[in-house]
Amino acid sequence: MKVLEVNEDGSLTELPDLQLKPESVIIIVDEVDKRMWLWKGQNCQIRKKFIGSRALSDLRKKEYGFAYIPQTCDQGEETAEFVAMLQKMGKEDLVSSEVLRKAKELMERQSRINVFDEVDEEPHKLTASISDEEVARIKDRPGQVPTSQLPAKMAKMGAPGNRPTPSILSALDSLEEEGEQGPPIPKTKQVSKEVEISTKRAMQEQADDLLKKSFEILKDLGVPKGFYRDLIIIGTNVYTESYDGSFEELDEPPEGVFFSRSHVPRMICENGIVRAIEFLKPEEGAELSEEDEKIAQDIEDILSMFEIDIG
Repeated sequence: MKVLEVNEDGSLTELPDLQLKPESVIIIVDEVDKRMWLWKGQNCQIRKKFIGSRALSDLRKKEYGFAYIPQTCDQGEETAEFVAMLQKMGKEDLVSSEVLRKAKELMERQSRINVFDEVDEEPHKLTASISDEEVARIKDRPGQVPTSQLPAKMAKMGAPGNRPTPSILSALDSLEEEGEQGPPIPKTKQVSKEVEISTKRAMQEQADDLLKKSFEILKDLGVPKGFYRDLIIIGTNVYTESYDGSFEELDEPPEGVFFSRSHVPRMICENGIVRAIEFLKPEEGAELSEEDEKIAQDIEDILSMFEIDIG
């Protein structure tokens, strides 16, 4: 394991031992499972969190490659996979007791799953011999199809079957999160009106919380110098920013297909969620400041998530 602390200027400092402090942003590189973790302390400013995201992306591109899967988590919301990684380091006591309890429950569920139930009793025979060196090379990379079977423009794109498969533990973690959001509204006639209303209310509260968090991030980030925030898209809704800094929703967006040659789009993602897409209007000659450059990532960084290593 390699442990790196993200500094305010985006540089990285290698640490001899893992410490998860509330004001820190930490990158952990698991070279065995090919994971790159970005852990964000609860007292970090939002800009430092995005500086960490930029640092993780740069590190992955320059030193490790697309075979390494980036994953993020906030303090107090660590996933079971993150806790499992800490256990390998003997550092599971760094997370809260509640996070550790939930993670152990998910790990216990995973241990009871027999992933070989549908495997044939007789193993398939290989039609050609493969050298030990080739076997090791194949095991050390994601499953792929031959490049010759892909269209030319997709030679480095993640065609079906090429993208990393989520682990059982991460799948269980997702199910656990869905369970916390409340069950879906049953459609049977036997469901009482009270249960339906209660479920809808819980879903609305969750949507309101997500919207509130997105607005908080937008205010904390601000707008790059020389740019104006004209439009914001959050979920399926469209907003604009008023002169007093508040956000006003457009009740009913007009139907149509819209292009803009005078705006710069900015997409804000956090913890696997697209928080907002902004359309910024630049003044003549406007350029990103040094501070904004520290957190800015290119759209190619998202496109690279579809790519795989070939050869």
